[in-house]
Amino acid sequence: MRRVYVVSSVLSMLCVVYALGGASRSPESMGAHWARLSDKAQLQLIADGLRSAAQGLTNERIALKRLTQGGSAGFAPGANVSTVTAKVSAGQTSGMVSYQMNGTAATILFPSGERLQVENVNGTWRVTGGSVPHFMTSANATEGASIVGARDLSVGETFIQTPVSREHGIDRLSREVTKAKIGRALFGVPDKTASYYRAHYGQNAPFVSSTYIQFVTDPVWNRLVYGNMDRWIKSYDNVVGPSALAVDADGRVFVGETGNKRVSVLRVTGEGDEAGLQFQFSIPGITSPTDIALSDHGTPLYAGDDILYVADASQGRILKYAVGSTSASLVASFDGFDSPTSILVGKWNGVSNGLLYVVDKIAKRIRVYEDLGGELSLLRELKGNYSQYFKSLKADHFGNVYVVDNVNSQVLKYSADLELLDSEGGQDLFASLGNVDVPFGKITVDGQGAYWSGFDQMFAVERWSEASGAQRRILGLGIKNIDFLADRDVSRIDNVFTLTDFGDLSVRVYDGTNRLIRTLASSWMVSGSKRIAWDRRDDTGAQVPAGTYRYEISAKSAYRDEATLSRTQFYLPAYYWENSGSQNQLDDAHLVRGTAVRWGTGVSEKVNEDQYSVEYRFTGLNPESEYQVAAEYVSNDGVRRLQDMTASGVRLHEALGVTATPVKVGFFKLPKESYAHGEVLISINKRAEGSAVVSQLWFKETGTGFEAKQVAAVIPTAYALEQNYPNPFNPSTLIRYAIPAEGPVSLRVYDVAGREVATLVNEFKPAGAYEVRFASANALASGVYFYRVKAGNFSETKKMILLK
Repeated sequence: MRRVYVVSSVLSMLCVVYALGGASRSPESMGAHWARLSDKAQLQLIADGLRSAAQGLTNERIALKRLTQGGSAGFAPGANVSTVTAKVSAGQTSGMVSYQMNGTAATILFPSGERLQVENVNGTWRVTGGSVPHFMTSANATEGASIVGARDLSVGETFIQTPVSREHGIDRLSREVTKAKIGRALFGVPDKTASYYRAHYGQNAPFVSSTYIQFVTDPVWNRLVYGNMDRWIKSYDNVVGPSALAVDADGRVFVGETGNKRVSVLRVTGEGDEAGLQFQFSIPGITSPTDIALSDHGTPLYAGDDILYVADASQGRILKYAVGSTSASLVASFDGFDSPTSILVGKWNGVSNGLLYVVDKIAKRIRVYEDLGGELSLLRELKGNYSQYFKSLKADHFGNVYVVDNVNSQVLKYSADLELLDSEGGQDLFASLGNVDVPFGKITVDGQGAYWSGFDQMFAVERWSEASGAQRRILGLGIKNIDFLADRDVSRIDNVFTLTDFGDLSVRVYDGTNRLIRTLASSWMVSGSKRIAWDRRDDTGAQVPAGTYRYEISAKSAYRDEATLSRTQFYLPAYYWENSGSQNQLDDAHLVRGTAVRWGTGVSEKVNEDQYSVEYRFTGLNPESEYQVAAEYVSNDGVRRLQDMTASGVRLHEALGVTATPVKVGFFKLPKESYAHGEVLISINKRAEGSAVVSQLWFKETGTGFEAKQVAAVIPTAYALEQNYPNPFNPSTLIRYAIPAEGPVSLRVYDVAGREVATLVNEFKPAGAYEVRFASANALASGVYFYRVKAGNFSETKKMILLK
């Protein structure tokens, strides 16, 4: 083992999660956040996962596999049962999903009366019985629906670019940076990367103690490079051709070696600068170990039942081992693969779930399998196009899958069932991207227990050159491809979008006076495609009038408190459906004359009747707009009726006969004089014997369309001014700041003498997160400059360097 001490921390370059700092600093203070899901959130995610499968928005086999791993005990009613509720909406069905919890068991109760039994196993809730709720199956959007909003609006960021070390101004790890910091190149070629982390939150000082180590293989110089929080970096040299890498919660490091045709098992020993790697044992007989994946077998904090999968590419097989403390035993050999180069064990809430992802067929396809013990069952396949080359697979806390496309230098983020959520890359962002790491760690909190959790970080390894080598990203939450669908009448609005991560989602509608009128969703939801329908009613069930409305989608990730917010403002033309004779007055709200007659429960088995005329009054109309009306007539008493329809006395159709067979008349265009004063009286009038009857009536506005203007915003929880990126810069740099409350904001740039050289912002701003590009062009000389933001009582100044 070779040890290299550094004066200026190389950890700040290698560390995925943290900027340089003392061992007592918390992850949050250094920009990293670990996932936290309450019991309520987990149960809501189970409900949404099943809803998405029932709607056909996700792969049902994978969804059920992810959710049903665990114990077999069901819900046992008894004392101390707590109940929490969350409103959901699917298709045209809305209702309250109820979650009843009693210790480690719970039941999810649906409005349809169906129920699911779930059990908490090692901190993760799993479905153990019951049935998929049919009420969640959403009908397709209204027939003839088309996109009526702005196409493909997206808000929020999935991959947030951030320096490797803000404190030391290191934006990107490269050969040039390492030469400047430690006087050497550091790597021949950085290849695979993995991390080991643990933290302890105590009630007494020091309140936080932590250890973080980032590992990077170097197959050219035949070594494993690693560093941690105590300002040191070392290398482990007893490996030949390191080609695969994995780390477990117990500090064991698994290194595939093509040169020795084995997997070496090492262990992290010691703390601080005494930390090192100690050889434990090896797993021989693996011709070409190209990748390694670990399964915690449902118990991430207990290593005694871990399973190790090894891809042996040249032999076209995946080997499965049970891993002990001093040896590993072969459990199964899965043959028939075509050059398996990358493998991954799926996750749900940080815990392995029995899904195995495999890249094979010369890196052109990804397959998802269920491990049945002695064989694999294929669940899903994704084929890459001719220009793609899948090189690396990693999973985050929620089981989202990160795939490196080496040819296009991209990282692709997929849901667990391989629905594409987002992507980032290209040679302008990454220089031949080769591998990524999403870190996990053991978090111990005094008085609460221990957690195994993923972090909102991604470490990306690229080509090793003077200007490239590794970058860091924060995993954010985006709401992508937001569209609104409606038919020509705008009788119902379907909102479709994609969540790029798990999120606490709320969807609300406000009227023109900023009054909340409808909550369409308020629940945790899994990543992937979403469809939420609004039936144009408020929370009381009443149909809303024409007017200007604001539609808001808000999503908060499990890592951070800030929310990604989409705001859409649109004019909603008038549309009313009168279910004549209904027992629900809200479905017959505009009736001013008529008596209900019913002979069944169907819509066409009840009417409003009057011996002279059935009348409906519609108010709040725009005299400059256009309106139409239609009706359905039916009679069940054997009396042949003759009736017509008028609008404020103007006849819309000639008298016609009404029989036991329902007949629809219209849509008739209303004469403008009939609503010149902003209201109209629609009358169905008797013109012979019997009485006037109507079973349904439709009233709609046609003089204007559904016009959407969509604005996105992010609501931060605190004021912040970030370090500009890149820094040093030439000719431009990006400055980000955040304000949690609306107010006047100024952002100005000064030289070292305190003279103002640029005003970037000087205006009133709503709460949100902003970014401003400062372009120096040829106006400024090289040197140090300062930028200062002022908002409310908040003021902060940071330094940046222009280097021409």
